[in-house]
Amino acid sequence: MYRILILLAVLLLFQNCEKKNFQRNPFLQEAKFSTILNLNLPEYNKLRIAGGVVLVDNVGLRGIVVANIGNNYMAWDRACPSQALSDCSQMTLESDHLFMLCPCNGVKYNLLNGQPQSKETSYPMLNYQVVKRGDNALEISN
Repeated sequence: MYRILILLAVLLLFQNCEKKNFQRNPFLQEAKFSTILNLNLPEYNKLRIAGGVVLVDNVGLRGIVVANIGNNYMAWDRACPSQALSDCSQMTLESDHLFMLCPCNGVKYNLLNGQPQSKETSYPMLNYQVVKRGDNALEISN
């Protein structure tokens, strides 16, 4: 009985170690950075309410967009995932504050999950880690 349990454990271990093929986005390289947003500052005040969105320049590849989605924060790079970096590869925020738009090809991306809203591309927006530091700060990094 003991041998059977060991055999099952080993089989389960190898089954969970199965190699997965993740396709890396060839258009966007890694941008190493860490930045802290002080929510007490007026430019980040929108992040204090659910649905608030703020654009931050000079961070990441083409700046970042940070969104308050209720009890959580999301941060995405503003570089268009569906094309190489160029003069028009910085996404813009749609007026509804729910989508980002790539100006060169017109592809929209959902701010809640980073997914494209068309079948033209399979690459999602580049996501960054957000850690809340106390009540008044967000640390964003990759």
